[in-house]
Amino acid sequence: MEQSGNQENDRVSSLVDSLEIVTSRLLEMTVANNQMATSQTPELRRLFDSWIKCVSDEALRIAREERTLDIGKISRDMGISSSSVISLLASLDRRGELAITHVITADGDGRNKDICDCLS
Repeated sequence: MEQSGNQENDRVSSLVDSLEIVTSRLLEMTVANNQMATSQTPELRRLFDSWIKCVSDEALRIAREERTLDIGKISRDMGISSSSVISLLASLDRRGELAITHVITADGDGRNKDICDCLS
C-alpha cells in the first residue's frame, strides 16, 4: 500500500515540476511578446512587412512554378519552418493569390513544433 502512495506522490511531484516549467515558459513568452509589442517602431514594422512580402512572393513563385509542393524542401530552401510555409500558403489562398486544391499528409513525428524542447 505504501508503494502505491509513493508512486502517487512521485506522479504529483512530476506534475508540479512540469507545471512550474510551463508557467515559467509562459511568463517568459509573455515578457518577450510585450517587449516586442512596446518596442516596435514604424521602421521595424515596415521591415517586417517587407520581409513577409518577400517570403510570400517567393512562396507564390514556387507554387506557380511547381504546383505540387514539397513543404519540407521549401522550408529548408527558404530557411523558415514548415509551419511558416503552410501559414504563408494559407494566407496566399485567403487573399485569392493561389488556390490550395489538394493536401497530401504523412504521419507526423509526434513532436509539437510550436513547443520548445525544454518542456518535454
